[in-house]
Amino acid sequence: MPSPLRFSRWWLITPALLLLIVFIDRPRQTQPLHQAEWLAADDVRVRTVRAGSGDTTLFLLHGFGESLFTWRSVLDRFAQHHRVVAIDLPGFAGSDKPDTSYSLEAMTGRLTAFMDQWIGGPIVVVGHSMGGELAAALALDRPDRIAAAVLIAPAGWSVGLGGIADTMYPDKAAAIGWYLSSRAFLLPEHDLEWLGEPDSAAGYTLMGDPAYRRATARVLQEFDFRGLRERFAAIRQPVLLLWGGLDPVIPFAIADSLASQLSCRQLVVFPNALHRPQLEIPDTVASEILRFVGNPRCSY
Repeated sequence: MPSPLRFSRWWLITPALLLLIVFIDRPRQTQPLHQAEWLAADDVRVRTVRAGSGDTTLFLLHGFGESLFTWRSVLDRFAQHHRVVAIDLPGFAGSDKPDTSYSLEAMTGRLTAFMDQWIGGPIVVVGHSMGGELAAALALDRPDRIAAAVLIAPAGWSVGLGGIADTMYPDKAAAIGWYLSSRAFLLPEHDLEWLGEPDSAAGYTLMGDPAYRRATARVLQEFDFRGLRERFAAIRQPVLLLWGGLDPVIPFAIADSLASQLSCRQLVVFPNALHRPQLEIPDTVASEILRFVGNPRCSY
């Protein structure tokens, strides 16, 4: 039988053993895959994710009322093959929301300034919805920088947003701004396991932010959601059009009309997808985009 002295020796080292067990079993703090940056886009700072490497950059632009998190399910796959840059558009999510113009021309100018300062080499611009119209505008204005474009259910041809923007006036725009602010808790603003941010930014929420309500209202009043209807035909770069067959926001019914205006295009339809195929069927969308970027040919 062990002596009391031996028992006492075990009790002396037991606390150290328990601390060691706790330390080993404790979940390790993992570093986020990416770190957010706030980079200048002319007169605003935009929250940015940069990843990957290569000669060609995929520049990702989200839709109205959304954020760069719309690309989360495809961004890392893109980064395995190319450089990738995704931003929150001015006025949205984690970017600045100044009391200034949010017209198509003003927004395009900010994105052009961002590209010229922060993105070198050829660019394939990838835009969804409102971001699709901005992507097309960049292709038109900067053929020297934009090698090709991917437009996912783009605005610009016909009024989108499910008819919300058919008519717009200040009180309606303000009400929609309040709605977007109040629903912010349903959409991801932060994910610190994927995108690292300083505490001051990670604690920010769109809910109750009057600058966000004002910015979204001004977008609705000033941004022309059919502002490229007469200009799509002037795009000379290869264009990949992606569309959900069940899209209730920018209906697939306009896809053929828009595609017929483009001199070099491919149209891919996802019959069972809605307005955000990059979230609904990310693997399929990523495969189509990577295939196109690898061989941006035309089909008729």
